[in-house]
Amino acid sequence: MKNLIFKDSQFEFQTLRVLGSSASGAADIGEVVETAQRIKEGDFKSWCDEWSKTAKSLEESAEESYSKGHFISAKKAYLRAANYYRTAEFYLHENPNNPIIGELYEKSLRCFSYVMKLNKPAIEAVKIPYENTFLPAHYYKLQNSNGKAPVLIAMTGYDGTKEEFYGLAMTALEHGMNFLTFEGPGQGEAVRKQKLFFRYDYEKVVTPVIDYVISRKEVDQAKIILWGESLGGYLAPRAAAFEHRLAACVANSGVYDFFGGILRELGNNSREEFFSAARINPEEFDKNIYSIAKLNSKVRWGIYHGMYVFGVNSPHEYILKAEDFYLKDIAEKIKCPTLVIDSDNDGILGGQSKPLYDVLRCKKEYMFFTSENGAGYHCQVGAKLIGWERILSWIEDIIK
Repeated sequence: MKNLIFKDSQFEFQTLRVLGSSASGAADIGEVVETAQRIKEGDFKSWCDEWSKTAKSLEESAEESYSKGHFISAKKAYLRAANYYRTAEFYLHENPNNPIIGELYEKSLRCFSYVMKLNKPAIEAVKIPYENTFLPAHYYKLQNSNGKAPVLIAMTGYDGTKEEFYGLAMTALEHGMNFLTFEGPGQGEAVRKQKLFFRYDYEKVVTPVIDYVISRKEVDQAKIILWGESLGGYLAPRAAAFEHRLAACVANSGVYDFFGGILRELGNNSREEFFSAARINPEEFDKNIYSIAKLNSKVRWGIYHGMYVFGVNSPHEYILKAEDFYLKDIAEKIKCPTLVIDSDNDGILGGQSKPLYDVLRCKKEYMFFTSENGAGYHCQVGAKLIGWERILSWIEDIIK
């Protein structure tokens, strides 16, 4: 697919990400294109300013509709406004103390709170007990269901939010599944409001989530499916290796080694050389990373966001914290049927799905998406409908 608006690959991908959410009503094509065309190429501030303007306009429209009792129109406008506020905040993490981060994030949550109460079915806000605090979650319950039904648990990755799963949630309901999405350490509310930072041993996060869904009387305990999106393609298999109450695991896209895909952007060093450099000469390592970031917006965003979600202040600290996000000698422990998804143009974590698939000893399937049908980008960004169709059909076959 040729670039639609931006020459900058990072801006282009994030624009396609927003554009693709039009499939679930969380964006409108004209709004996205018009907003993107106002943004200066590679300018993070311009990105924030223009998406904020569009979000505010939609929020005002939603509020007017709501005040006049036009609740369907209000819900739709609030949904798009929430997504645009999320998008506006996306590149702000170079300065984690920037007050605009919290302001825009709160506006996004506020808009989505109206979606939650106006939606049919209403979306339930849940606080799942976790260590000495809780995990924020949204629960979508099947209506008019007789007896117990499967539940699909969806977890995001490096930079997504639970609100972004709205379209998948509504689609899962159509397929006869209850749906839960949560944010763990390093994600969404958990990192922004609770300062819970990423940890590699995500089974410690997922186990209390499964405890929660099992406590719901409408859930079939034999049909619990875990779906991990983006970096969730590491987090979900990691959890499945230790949590054996799962009926199936989906890695979209599969991640065997978190830094396996990123190393391409940072040089030709081996994994061992890369981490050794961060350990032995951290100052020189940081200097090299910052020099690459000045010339590469993907690296710039990835490094600063990584420091933000891992709770550190330098690239070498981030890199060493993330070293254990590696499924060597772990993936072999997975027992449930596992779907590993790959794409032919994954510029984010490409090349990591097949190594994960190859070491699995459980029942497994490798699902490949291509650019020919528009689904070749990371996590089928821009082509969510075909992605959901194929993946949910696989889930149905597994649990029937």
